[in-house]
Amino acid sequence: MASIMDEFISVLEEENKAYEDLAFISRKKTETIVYARVDELMKLTEQEQEIVGSIMNLDKKRLKLREEMAGILKVPVASLTLLNMATILDKRPDEKAKILNLREKIRLTLIEVAKINKENEALLKQSLEMLEYDMNLIRSTRQAPTTANYNKNAYSTDTILPGGGFNVTQ
Repeated sequence: MASIMDEFISVLEEENKAYEDLAFISRKKTETIVYARVDELMKLTEQEQEIVGSIMNLDKKRLKLREEMAGILKVPVASLTLLNMATILDKRPDEKAKILNLREKIRLTLIEVAKINKENEALLKQSLEMLEYDMNLIRSTRQAPTTANYNKNAYSTDTILPGGGFNVTQ
Protein backbone atom coordinates (compact mmCIF):
# COMPACT_ATOMS: atom_id res chain seq x y z
CA MET A 1 0.00 0.00 0.00
CA ALA A 2 2.87 2.38 0.78
CA SER A 3 4.33 2.12 -2.74
CA ILE A 4 0.92 2.65 -4.32
CA MET A 5 0.37 5.70 -2.10
CA ASP A 6 3.80 7.09 -3.02
CA GLU A 7 3.04 6.58 -6.71
CA PHE A 8 -0.41 8.15 -6.26
CA ILE A 9 1.11 11.23 -4.60
CA SER A 10 3.71 11.42 -7.35
CA VAL A 11 0.98 11.35 -10.02
CA LEU A 12 -0.94 14.08 -8.17
CA GLU A 13 2.21 16.23 -8.08
CA GLU A 14 2.75 15.72 -11.83
CA GLU A 15 -0.89 16.51 -12.49
CA ASN A 16 -0.67 19.71 -10.46
CA LYS A 17 2.48 20.73 -12.36
CA ALA A 18 0.68 20.12 -15.66
CA TYR A 19 -2.28 22.24 -14.53
CA GLU A 20 0.12 25.03 -13.51
CA ASP A 21 1.71 24.83 -16.98
CA LEU A 22 -1.79 25.03 -18.47
CA ALA A 23 -2.51 28.15 -16.42
CA PHE A 24 0.75 29.73 -17.63
CA ILE A 25 -0.12 29.01 -21.28
CA SER A 26 -3.65 30.36 -20.74
CA ARG A 27 -2.22 33.64 -19.38
CA LYS A 28 0.03 33.93 -22.43
CA LYS A 29 -2.98 33.27 -24.67
CA THR A 30 -4.77 36.24 -23.11
CA GLU A 31 -1.98 38.55 -24.23
CA THR A 32 -1.88 37.09 -27.74
CA ILE A 33 -5.65 37.48 -28.09
CA VAL A 34 -5.53 41.11 -26.95
CA TYR A 35 -2.77 41.97 -29.42
CA ALA A 36 -4.23 39.76 -32.21
CA ARG A 37 -1.08 37.65 -32.67
CA VAL A 38 -2.73 34.80 -34.54
CA ASP A 39 0.44 32.82 -35.31
CA GLU A 40 1.52 32.90 -31.68
CA LEU A 41 -1.99 31.95 -30.59
CA MET A 42 -1.87 28.88 -32.83
CA LYS A 43 1.47 27.81 -31.31
CA LEU A 44 0.14 28.30 -27.79
CA THR A 45 -2.95 26.28 -28.64
CA GLU A 46 -0.75 23.42 -29.85
CA GLN A 47 1.24 23.56 -26.60
CA GLU A 48 -2.00 23.63 -24.66
CA GLN A 49 -3.23 20.51 -26.49
CA GLU A 50 -0.02 18.68 -25.59
CA ILE A 51 -0.45 19.58 -21.92
CA VAL A 52 -4.09 18.49 -21.98
CA GLY A 53 -3.00 15.17 -23.49
CA SER A 54 -0.49 14.62 -20.71
CA ILE A 55 -3.13 15.58 -18.11
CA MET A 56 -5.48 12.98 -19.58
CA ASN A 57 -2.75 10.32 -19.34
CA LEU A 58 -1.97 11.28 -15.75
CA ASP A 59 -5.67 11.23 -14.93
CA LYS A 60 -6.00 7.68 -16.27
CA LYS A 61 -2.99 6.62 -14.22
CA ARG A 62 -4.42 8.29 -11.10
CA LEU A 63 -7.79 6.58 -11.57
CA LYS A 64 -6.09 3.19 -12.00
CA LEU A 65 -4.10 3.70 -8.79
CA ARG A 66 -7.27 4.77 -7.00
CA GLU A 67 -8.99 1.56 -8.10
CA GLU A 68 -6.05 -0.47 -6.81
CA MET A 69 -6.16 1.33 -3.46
CA ALA A 70 -9.93 0.80 -3.22
CA GLY A 71 -9.36 -2.92 -3.80
CA ILE A 72 -6.71 -3.11 -1.11
CA LEU A 73 -8.78 -1.11 1.38
CA LYS A 74 -11.98 -2.94 0.36
CA VAL A 75 -13.97 0.27 -0.09
CA PRO A 76 -16.01 1.45 -3.08
CA VAL A 77 -13.95 3.41 -5.61
CA ALA A 78 -16.44 6.30 -5.61
CA SER A 79 -15.98 6.81 -1.88
CA LEU A 80 -12.20 7.07 -2.19
CA THR A 81 -11.89 10.84 -2.59
CA LEU A 82 -8.82 12.77 -1.53
CA LEU A 83 -10.54 13.93 1.64
CA ASN A 84 -11.53 10.35 2.50
CA MET A 85 -7.98 9.19 1.79
CA ALA A 86 -6.72 11.81 4.21
CA THR A 87 -8.96 10.49 6.96
CA ILE A 88 -7.86 6.92 6.20
CA LEU A 89 -4.24 8.08 6.49
CA ASP A 90 -4.61 9.47 10.02
CA LYS A 91 -1.82 7.14 11.13
CA ARG A 92 0.49 8.52 8.42
CA PRO A 93 0.59 12.28 9.01
CA ASP A 94 3.20 13.00 6.32
CA GLU A 95 1.19 11.37 3.54
CA LYS A 96 -2.03 12.87 4.87
CA ALA A 97 -0.50 16.36 4.80
CA LYS A 98 0.84 15.82 1.27
CA ILE A 99 -2.55 14.69 -0.03
CA LEU A 100 -4.42 17.57 1.59
CA ASN A 101 -1.81 20.05 0.38
CA LEU A 102 -1.94 18.70 -3.19
CA ARG A 103 -5.73 18.70 -3.15
CA GLU A 104 -5.76 22.38 -2.23
CA LYS A 105 -3.07 23.28 -4.79
CA ILE A 106 -4.89 21.47 -7.59
CA ARG A 107 -8.21 23.02 -6.57
CA LEU A 108 -6.78 26.56 -6.63
CA THR A 109 -4.95 25.96 -9.91
CA LEU A 110 -8.11 24.65 -11.57
CA ILE A 111 -10.07 27.67 -10.35
CA GLU A 112 -7.40 29.93 -11.86
CA VAL A 113 -7.40 28.03 -15.18
CA ALA A 114 -11.20 28.23 -15.36
CA LYS A 115 -11.13 31.98 -14.65
CA ILE A 116 -8.47 32.67 -17.28
CA ASN A 117 -10.28 30.51 -19.85
CA LYS A 118 -13.53 32.37 -19.20
CA GLU A 119 -11.72 35.69 -19.76
CA ASN A 120 -10.13 34.35 -22.94
CA GLU A 121 -13.51 33.16 -24.15
CA ALA A 122 -14.97 36.64 -23.61
CA LEU A 123 -12.02 38.24 -25.42
CA LEU A 124 -12.39 35.88 -28.38
CA LYS A 125 -16.11 36.56 -28.52
CA GLN A 126 -15.47 40.31 -28.55
CA SER A 127 -12.85 39.86 -31.27
CA LEU A 128 -15.30 37.90 -33.40
CA GLU A 129 -18.01 40.53 -32.87
CA MET A 130 -15.57 43.25 -33.90
CA LEU A 131 -14.57 41.26 -36.98
CA GLU A 132 -18.24 40.77 -37.90
CA TYR A 133 -18.83 44.50 -37.44
CA ASP A 134 -15.89 45.30 -39.71
CA MET A 135 -17.14 42.84 -42.34
CA ASN A 136 -20.63 44.37 -42.24
CA LEU A 137 -19.12 47.84 -42.56
CA ILE A 138 -17.11 46.78 -45.60
CA ARG A 139 -20.18 45.17 -47.18
CA SER A 140 -22.31 48.25 -46.54
CA THR A 141 -19.81 50.51 -48.31
CA ARG A 142 -20.16 48.34 -51.42
CA GLN A 143 -23.97 48.31 -51.39
CA ALA A 144 -25.85 50.80 -53.53
CA PRO A 145 -28.30 53.19 -51.87
CA THR A 146 -31.74 51.62 -51.48
CA THR A 147 -33.96 54.63 -52.10
CA ALA A 148 -36.52 54.14 -54.88
CA ASN A 149 -34.79 51.16 -56.45
CA TYR A 150 -37.79 49.08 -57.50
CA ASN A 151 -38.38 46.93 -60.55
CA LYS A 152 -41.66 46.73 -62.48
CA ASN A 153 -43.03 44.13 -60.03
CA ALA A 154 -42.47 46.48 -57.07
CA TYR A 155 -39.58 44.46 -55.64
CA SER A 156 -36.57 46.19 -54.20
CA THR A 157 -33.54 45.94 -56.46
CA ASP A 158 -30.71 46.47 -53.99
CA THR A 159 -27.47 46.01 -55.85
CA ILE A 160 -23.90 45.48 -54.79
CA LEU A 161 -21.47 47.87 -56.38
CA PRO A 162 -18.74 46.11 -58.34
CA GLY A 163 -15.06 46.28 -57.40
CA GLY A 164 -13.83 48.94 -55.06
CA GLY A 165 -16.97 50.89 -54.27
CA PHE A 166 -18.07 53.74 -56.53
CA ASN A 167 -18.94 53.03 -60.17
CA VAL A 168 -18.66 56.07 -62.42
CA THR A 169 -20.57 54.51 -65.33
CA GLN A 170 -23.90 54.11 -63.48
